[in-house]
Amino acid sequence: MSTVLNLTVAASEDDCYVDWHNGAAWVFAFTTLRQMVGYYGSASYKRGGGMRFLNATIPKGATIDTAYLTLQAMDSNAVDTVNSKISGEAADNPITFSNLADYQARAKTTTVNWNAIDDWTADADYNSPEIKTIIQEIVNRAGWASGNALVLFWDDHDDLSSHNAQCVRMAKSYNTDTTYCARLHIEYTPPAVAGRSHGYIIG
Repeated sequence: MSTVLNLTVAASEDDCYVDWHNGAAWVFAFTTLRQMVGYYGSASYKRGGGMRFLNATIPKGATIDTAYLTLQAMDSNAVDTVNSKISGEAADNPITFSNLADYQARAKTTTVNWNAIDDWTADADYNSPEIKTIIQEIVNRAGWASGNALVLFWDDHDDLSSHNAQCVRMAKSYNTDTTYCARLHIEYTPPAVAGRSHGYIIG
């Protein structure tokens, strides 16, 4: 039987926003009101960011049955086509975000595409595609321990979205709403207990 774990970003520095700004340089912020992917305009595109979740009480050896992000729309956005990807940080217990160099230096797991994102309506919740492969990769790390933090990235830093004005999807960040910022839902099966069979300890 699966165990359910629901996590929420819990501090301003635990989510961040990055974009290619004014055609000149990458810009980083963690006091932003939004998590956003896509192309807003020629002065702001390749948008994306990161989210850190604390106290992921998944035991080593667990099997991830399902996992997805739940994001609540900041605004209504219907311009198409918004393409993005989700990845994790390939780290045992990642620290909070600090600056652009820190963000860009973080090693990534394999990715899951979230493409052709549906139209969003303000204040509605939207679930990502299945990301259990990403979570499984993290908890399979040699240094993983129950209670560690984990980081996910949701971005279009590869400039995959259509170059149409306001071709974005904007989700609430911690600085917007501490309850409805990014949430991570995980269901997992704990590892089998060695030496047990049908509830009896084997000799």
